[in-house]
This record gives sequence, structure tokens and C-alpha cells, in this order.
Amino acid sequence: MRHTPLLCVALCAIATSPLPAQSSAEIEQALQRAKKYIYSAQTKDQWDLPQPGPPAMPNAAGMINQLDIQNSSQWGGMTALATYALLASGDSPQDPKLAGAIEFLKKADIKGTYALGVRAQVWNSLPRSLHKQTLELAKRDRDMLMKNMRTDERCRPFFRYSADDPGCDHSASQFAVLGRWAVDQLGAEVPGAFWKVTEEAWLKDQDPSGGWSYSNVFSQRLPVTPSMTAAGVATLFITNDYLHGPAFADCKGNIPHKPIDAGLAWLTKHAPDVFELKNQFPYYTLYGIERIGLASGYKYLGTIDWYKEGCKALIASQFPDGSWNQNPADTCFGILFLVRGRSPVVMNKLEYELDTHGDKARAANWNQRPRDAANVTNWIGRQLEREVRWQIVNLKSPPEDLHDAPILYLAGNQVLTLSDKDAEALRAFAQQGGLILGHADCSNPVFATAFKKLGTKLFPPYEFRELPADHLIYDEIYSRKKWRNPPRVQGLSNGVRELMILLPAGDPARFWQTGAVLGHEPVYELMANLFLYATEHRDLRTKPESWLVTPQPNITPPTTLRVARLSFEGNWNPEPAGWPRLAAILHNQNAVELKIETVKLGENKLAAATKPGDAQGYRLAHLTATGKVKLRDTQRAELKTFIESGGTLFVDAAGGDAQAAETLEAELSAIAGAKAVPLPLDNALYKNLGMPATDVAYRPFAVKRSLGKIKGPRLRAITVKGRPAIFFSPEDISAGLVGEAIDGIFGYTPESAVAVARAVVMNAVGQ
Repeated sequence: MRHTPLLCVALCAIATSPLPAQSSAEIEQALQRAKKYIYSAQTKDQWDLPQPGPPAMPNAAGMINQLDIQNSSQWGGMTALATYALLASGDSPQDPKLAGAIEFLKKADIKGTYALGVRAQVWNSLPRSLHKQTLELAKRDRDMLMKNMRTDERCRPFFRYSADDPGCDHSASQFAVLGRWAVDQLGAEVPGAFWKVTEEAWLKDQDPSGGWSYSNVFSQRLPVTPSMTAAGVATLFITNDYLHGPAFADCKGNIPHKPIDAGLAWLTKHAPDVFELKNQFPYYTLYGIERIGLASGYKYLGTIDWYKEGCKALIASQFPDGSWNQNPADTCFGILFLVRGRSPVVMNKLEYELDTHGDKARAANWNQRPRDAANVTNWIGRQLEREVRWQIVNLKSPPEDLHDAPILYLAGNQVLTLSDKDAEALRAFAQQGGLILGHADCSNPVFATAFKKLGTKLFPPYEFRELPADHLIYDEIYSRKKWRNPPRVQGLSNGVRELMILLPAGDPARFWQTGAVLGHEPVYELMANLFLYATEHRDLRTKPESWLVTPQPNITPPTTLRVARLSFEGNWNPEPAGWPRLAAILHNQNAVELKIETVKLGENKLAAATKPGDAQGYRLAHLTATGKVKLRDTQRAELKTFIESGGTLFVDAAGGDAQAAETLEAELSAIAGAKAVPLPLDNALYKNLGMPATDVAYRPFAVKRSLGKIKGPRLRAITVKGRPAIFFSPEDISAGLVGEAIDGIFGYTPESAVAVARAVVMNAVGQ
């Protein structure tokens, strides 16, 4: 019995002890070692024999050697799999090693189901500029695959290894489905009848336990396995998208897909064995887990983070030569898992509950369109020619889970009554740099009104308004000026960036759910723009490292510095998460403890401390704002006394707001009786940047608007009584301290904003 996936040969033994979490650097190193191994196995332009070998024959025990299968019926498949994995890892199709392999695949007379299914993934991984050529190749593979589909009653519509093979199985069939899906994505249309009979057959073959085995119902009964259950779930996700998208367009509440849910439940139950690599064909299984993880959007199988645990298992079991199992196919499956699982996440869709002010919260209609996020994310990925994904999260998850994506997507058609705890989690997410996107399903005004009310509750100083037609969101990559019917968009801004976006009407998610693009391009292009706005066009290859920082408890800083955050009649605190994050960084890296306190200007509470740990005053005060700033005489007098008494005043225009920069500089001149002048790059203060001064850099928006290729900090200083007492930055530092990538900010990159602020703080400490 050939119960084995493409080219898998043997299992390897690994340790099953608890494994540590893997860093991005470790994952990258594992990938590079694996790719080196794959390239070392290449002969000329391919990873197969020069020509197909003789048909694979069973031995005396009735078993068939898998290498014989690879070299006969599935000839060309190893080259296809290696090429696909290397393209997915980011290697260029113009690289001579890959270019030769691609040319080989174009001409190779490939006939096996596995090999054809994987070759179709190669065509779907090539640049859009080659679309005309890849479309013809895709049509060829589409038709070749159909020759391997069984039409007899026993096996229809499952697939066999090749046209002359009398058998059929779920393993070959899933690769046929993957191939047909890939060519359809390229425009080589697959008839809807194919998806219908495929879905019916896989549903019929689902075991009562929720899983699938290698064989179909008419063949010999075999045990349910993780690899085939992953294949069944992934196949149903594909057929569901083709057949049932419109059924979820109307707002009828969350409608479960019981067979998919049962399959996921089976995998959840058996997940520990999967991630300890105890099951048969463990790397092929991980490839299947990655596929359903990305298709479903679920970050967890039960309580197991599938990508995190898979990375642990892969890195622990990698051979010294960079391979997994010293086998090219297993190594390719490992590469695909590592690469695809770390793709950038466009959005997290929020699974939330409604607070009933009783004993038990009520489930919300958060998932009436279960494929809305999936479909619009896939469209964005195709346009950007990047692997991107989406996730489902909830507010019980750790804060870093919410920040896996720059956008947190809330959909619904009910009154949005969240508990205080859940509302606070949303506030923290936005203040820490995230963007909350609300969508009124079926244009329901009840949800839209409640979402705006939530915004008022979370961020009292700010209000929703119609997003201005010249807003940067409307011109990231697609221009609003070209939209015949621009979607209605409302936004809530802190004056620096958008905290919340609402799509109150037009029901864009209806078109995302059904996959209807033609005639509805603006609602897709808007989401692409929103993603690029929220990422600053950066980190589009891999998911970025988290910018969240917490103080390390094993560090006890010997130095404490009291810092006054100055409040006044204006937008004095647009980015409240910035200074706490800076405090955590200085705690961990500089052994300095910041004690941050709000001080209201004009009440004579801003006393200057004589030394860093002085509990009676402040060595450093920070003033920031957006918009026009006009201080009262009493406030100016208090600031003048503070700096003349030895205090240091640190000022920036939040977001690089031009009006704030102009009026703040005028106020400082009035207070000190002198103008701010540029601080030379060799000034002693810059010795505490933590990087060379010439490495200090600015955000792309600032570079594009006016700064060009300028390098180095641009602080301005005012000297009082022989010392620089005021440091002023017309470029943003406040948003940079938060750490997120966001477009439209005229200022320093987050890394450089921290460096400049660190230098000012250490100067105040006396170092």
C-alpha cells in the first residue's frame, strides 16, 4: 500500500523534551541552511534524474520504493517542489540556478499528479509580468491533471498517481486540488462542477471522528491521520470559497461549517503529536498544518500556537547539513512551513463577545462573512506580489497577539457593547500603535453608531469625521481620484495618525466575502491602501519583530530620573504609550529608571530637581503637541523658572505637525529670550545615542517630503546660563517612541526617535 506523500522516504527520530521559543534570527538561519542543502542537491538545472526511470514495481512484500515513484510516475516533481520552495523563500526567478530550473519545468513532460500539482504552484509564484506566458503553462497543467482523475464509480472524482494508475487516494487528490486551485488563480478557469463533485466526495469520506484517512470510502479502511485530515480541511476551505461565498453575503449571524469545524477539532486533539513529530510523515504534515492555519486564519489549534510550535520542532530536528530527514522533499516542506508562517499579517479579525451586564457574555456576529478577510488579503497579496496572510484573534490573547498585524478588524451588525476590560484592551492596542477598523455589516447603522460611541469612550479628546479626500490613505498605491464611487470612510485621529477607521456604509465586506472584484475595485484598493498606510510600506517580506517592550524584572537600575509630562490646554498627549516604552528600553539597556508623572502647567508644580533621584522635583520635562500652541503667561513663567533653576526642557512637534512646530518654537524663544539653534553633530549629547550620529534616520514620509538623504539628528538647542537647557525637535519624536511603522509622520524612524530621546534623557541624568 503506497500510503505516502510526494517523495517522502523515511522518518527521523527527534527529542520530545520541551523546546524553547525560536527567534526570527534562528528561523532565518534555519532557512538559509535548508536552502543551501537544497541547492547542493541540484544537478545542472534540476533535482530529478535526466529522464524518467522505469515504472515503479512492488517488492516481494508488496511495497513500492518511494524513490522509484519519484523517478518514474512523479518525475519532475522534485524539481517543481524545490523550485516552489525556493521561490516562496524569496529567491529571485532570475537567479541562474532557479532560472534554469524554471526553464526545465516549462519543457519537461511531467505527467504525475503530485508533480503537476506542485508545478502549478511554481507558475503561481512567478511575477505578474510573466502572466501571459504562465497562463498558457497553467492551462496545460490544468488539462494534464484532469487526465489523472478517476471517472469510475469506485473512485470518482479522486485522483490517481498517474493516468495509467488504477488506484486513487486522498494524498494525490489534494495535490490535484492544489494544482487546480493554483491555475485558477492565474486565470486558467476551472469549471464550477469540479469543485462541487470534489466537495461532495471529501465530505462523504470524512470519518465520524472528524478526520480523514489515506483511502477513500470504497478502498481499504485505514486509520485517520493528521496529514490526511489537514488535506481534507484545506480542501474544504478551497471548495467552500468557490461554492458558498455568496451564501454568506447576507447578515444572518455566524453560520458554522460543521465538517471544517470537526476536522479542526480532530487536529486540535492530536496537535501535540504533530508538533512532537511523532506522526507518520511529520514534515509533510507540518506543510498541511501551515496550509490550513493560513486558510482558516486561526493562530491557535486549541491553545497551541501552530507556527511557534512548528518552528520549535523544525529547528530542533534540523540536521547539521541543513536538511530535515536528510531528504530534499522533507526539507522543502520545512522551508515552506517556515516561510509561509512568518508572512506579514495584513489584519487580525477580532472574535469578540457582547457584554450583557449579566453573568455571561453573548456571542457577537463577528464572523457573518467568514471569508471576507481571507479574500481581500489574498487580493492584496496578488497585487503586491507578496505572501501576506490574516488571522483570527480574541481579547483573551496576550497583547502581542493583537500586534501580529497592524490592523484589528471588527465586523458586525449589532450594538457594540464591550466589557470595560475588552474596551481597555482595544484602547491599549491603538495607543501602542495599532489601527482599529470597524465594518458595519449590511451597512447596519446600529453597529456604526456604536463603533463611533466606542471611539468617544476610548479616546475622549477626539471625534470621528469623514476622512478628507486628500488624506494619505487615499493615495498610498491606488488613487481615490480614479474611483468612480469612492467608499465612505470615517476616521478618528489623535492628530498624528488614525486610531480608528469606520466603513459605515456600502458594505465592502459583502464583496470581499463573495470575491467579487470586477466593478468593486475601490473597496479592495482601499484595503490595500490602508495596509500600506499602517505599515509605512515596510516589512512586506516577513512579519516584523514586535516593537512592544517590557521592563526586565532581573534588572534593578541604580539611577532614577523623574520626568514631567507637561499638560496644558491643547493636544498635549497624543501618544501616551511612547514614554512608557522608552522607560522600558532605558530600564533594560541603560539601567536608568524613569518615573514619569503628568504635571499641569500653570499650577507651579514644575520644580527643578538638583539631582536625578531628587523626589522633590524634575530634572527633565517633556512638552509636545499637535496643532497651534499658545501658552498662558503663567505657564511661560513656570517654564522659564524651571530651566533657569537647572531643569531641562525637551520639546517636539508630535507627528512633525507644521503648525505645532512653528508655534512651539516661537513659544520657546519667548520663554528663553533666544532662538533655538542646530546642535552640532559632534556635540557631547549625541555620544549617548546608542548608534553613530550619522546612522540616525527619518521616516520615508519625511524623506520624500523634504528631508531627502539627510542623515543625523536635527535637534535645536537654546542655551540658558551657559548650558543647553532646551532641546527642540520640529520633527516627530513622540510617535517614534511608540515604535510602530505608520505612514504620514514627518519625523525620525522609531529606532532613531528612541536614540535621540535616550541622548536627551542621559544628558539630564548627567552622563
